[in-house]
Amino acid sequence: MSHLSSTTDVGVMFGSAMDADVLGAIASSSVRMNRFSDADVRAAKMVVADYLRDLGLTDPEFIAVQSKRIVQDAIAQLATESVANGKRLRKIAIRLTVKKLAKWVHAIEVENDASHAPIPPGVIGAHLPELLFQHPEGFLSEMLPQEFVASAKTKRKPVVPQPCPKEMAKQKLPLVPRWWNHLKGMVGWEQEQDANEVPQGENNSDCSVASCINCTRVVLALLTILTTGIGAAVYWETVSQTGLFQYPLVGLFIMLFFWIAFSFWTATMGLISILNSKRQTETLRPDQPGYVDGLPKAAILMPIYNEDTASVMANLKAVAQSLKSIGAAEKFDLFILSDTTNPDIWLEEERAWAKLMIDLADGCHVFYRHRPKNISRKAGNIADFCQRWGDNYPYMIVLDADSVMAGETLVEMVRRMENDPKIGILQVPPTPVNRQSFFARTQQFAAQVYGRVFLEGFALWSKCDGNYWGHNAIIRIQPFMQHCDLPVLPGSGPLGGEILSHDFVEAALMRRAGWKICLAHDLKGSYEECPTTMLDYAQRDQRWCQGNMQHMSLLLADGFHPASRLHLSMGVMSYLSSPLWLVFLTLSLFAAMISGGEAGNAILGGLAGGLFAATMGMLLLPKAFGLIALYLRPEQDSTPEVRKNAWASVLLETVVAILIAPIMMLLHSQFVVATLRGKKVKWNAQQRDDTGVSLNDAIMMHWAHTLVGLTVTLGLALTAPAFLFWLSPVLLGLVFSIPLSMLLGSLDLGRRLMAKQLLTISEEVDCPEVIAAQRTALAQAQREKKRSTETDLFQLVLEDPAYLVLHLGILRTADREIPIDRDQFQQIKTMVKHDGLKSLPPQLRFQVQNNRYAMEQLHVQLRAERLPKSALAYR
Repeated sequence: MSHLSSTTDVGVMFGSAMDADVLGAIASSSVRMNRFSDADVRAAKMVVADYLRDLGLTDPEFIAVQSKRIVQDAIAQLATESVANGKRLRKIAIRLTVKKLAKWVHAIEVENDASHAPIPPGVIGAHLPELLFQHPEGFLSEMLPQEFVASAKTKRKPVVPQPCPKEMAKQKLPLVPRWWNHLKGMVGWEQEQDANEVPQGENNSDCSVASCINCTRVVLALLTILTTGIGAAVYWETVSQTGLFQYPLVGLFIMLFFWIAFSFWTATMGLISILNSKRQTETLRPDQPGYVDGLPKAAILMPIYNEDTASVMANLKAVAQSLKSIGAAEKFDLFILSDTTNPDIWLEEERAWAKLMIDLADGCHVFYRHRPKNISRKAGNIADFCQRWGDNYPYMIVLDADSVMAGETLVEMVRRMENDPKIGILQVPPTPVNRQSFFARTQQFAAQVYGRVFLEGFALWSKCDGNYWGHNAIIRIQPFMQHCDLPVLPGSGPLGGEILSHDFVEAALMRRAGWKICLAHDLKGSYEECPTTMLDYAQRDQRWCQGNMQHMSLLLADGFHPASRLHLSMGVMSYLSSPLWLVFLTLSLFAAMISGGEAGNAILGGLAGGLFAATMGMLLLPKAFGLIALYLRPEQDSTPEVRKNAWASVLLETVVAILIAPIMMLLHSQFVVATLRGKKVKWNAQQRDDTGVSLNDAIMMHWAHTLVGLTVTLGLALTAPAFLFWLSPVLLGLVFSIPLSMLLGSLDLGRRLMAKQLLTISEEVDCPEVIAAQRTALAQAQREKKRSTETDLFQLVLEDPAYLVLHLGILRTADREIPIDRDQFQQIKTMVKHDGLKSLPPQLRFQVQNNRYAMEQLHVQLRAERLPKSALAYR
């Protein structure tokens, strides 16, 4: 059956009963023909001629002959109907035209190879006008010439590869360690553990504490513990006269100071490693012979969810062009894995994908798959790819919707996986680029200058027990399918149910099975985009907070490597530390004010001042470390323009970081409390555009922060003015949070800073080729969008035959249908007839777009009712 004309298979959709309006009756030549007025016949010829012109046919004589022929066939078909009018004639004429088109398309899109070899299904929607223009006689002949079919098939674009279904291995993840079960068994509390609950991969990995001990980790642990111990001892003396407050204050201090010390010594070790390093990364260059010889084909995945289509396609086009420029396009297949639920964005994705396939050079393969239900979010999207096509590729490179990676980086990632068969995941740190707001520029500058020492230190102690950040990483598919099917946590959301922040858990599961998780911190050419305002940053953090808080229940999960538990703990503490700091500050103030006298003086005394200075130094010195590394050991792509005003940029970024820290503390505290109270957060599409912050938005977001800042300031001024000096960095950011948020969101200020070479990054001075290509593609797409009139894509796909062929072809290759029952479809047709397409709600539209029969019938209905303004080229 043709995917376009499904009128011959209505029984499959609606049962055995056939509607005369759907099937029609084929009249014999001996039956008396109904008589139609000349106006009715002329109108029918007009709508058919208009349809043929929209298909791409241009010969006036040919259009006239075909219009007359099709209308005569429609009149013959209506001969047995007792009541037939001009509207009915136009509808049958359009239906016959669609059937002819379906037969023509079927000969090209549906493969009838005698060898029965598996061939990826394809579509010609984007090339339909071109092909019909080349061979319009297809509407006259019963069989298309084989030479034309063979030539036309070269224009057919495969939507997805040939599937090879294979299920992922189900995982058992006991949330308590084995020693606890054994202990309970010894005292008779619990029966022997079920064999199915033994972690998979247990025999392949030594996950004991002893297995993760090495010199670097021992030194880091000793320095962290020693620093925390000294700080705790000093603080114990500082609050020794606060009575019962002493114990919770010291306990909170130890928890918070430990993470500060850990980060500080990680950055310190990173700086030492950078200054002492003499190694040069040895990689093959694209101009060397045999650059891609012997490398297997890998898949590049971009999962998307209601994203800006122009941006997504620009990113993919840049990646594909970068691969083509180094001769590696044949080694990679790109996949757009859409979980989009917005019906308009879905249609826009299909049209943009078809255009991308035309624009890209031969040899660049970009596939498009749309899931009707986004089960398990991004993790389920990746799992769906693995189960369909995982056996086709040894590796998959996962990108985010805003990710861009250079071809040389992608090739080197595959080469490193090939050179070390024990690497399960290789993470490449992404560099934030392309943003212009003041806030985004501080994030980009901090990531490039300070991130270097932290990444070097992290790589130094994590070795091959690293982590996965969910994108810009390459994964070995077979062990991923065997060990990384995510379990469902007990209980309901937000802390139970499906795992939201999947990346940390997948890395822990892979490491549990004995595979290496490595960080390629020396690789460049990996890019992403960061939020442009504090509002966008907070919205993203709210989603991440809920996902990371789920990891609390996994900290003692059986079989995890100690390093994996540390990574999970760090993710939890990145958000839990904010409410802990808030409690710590509040309790300190309360203790000082209640205790008074010597206790208050001790908290504000010289010992406390020294401890405060030491803490601030440990927080700020890593910024200086990044600056030292930038000046003494600049990277190969570092430019003099970045180093020129780097010291001033560091000072500016530090001031901004100090001011926004208390705001983020309150926001994170709010997110943590909301999560613990059971409030779920919707994981919607992220805001990825450069947008400012309006006064109304700033007030809505920060009024509470301003109120807290003013209240605390006034309270301290009246009761304990000595504390105002110590808490001024915290209070200043809160009191002025509204104008600060608007200032940081300013694009104009960000561009002015760039003009003065402040907060500048290397990619802004010497733009990499892949980023330049991405910007060019995005600018072109935005220009085309501005030139085009605002069009309802749902109406367009139902009226434009080529667009409909494309959409229905994609649905056919996905081999799916969302059923619509007979009565429901009649209601849909009635709604469209009386109130237009816009009367259909989005959910119903989404259902219609997933049903080929419904789409074709609405197409016939709309085209039959669309009378052209003038009759061109018909007789």
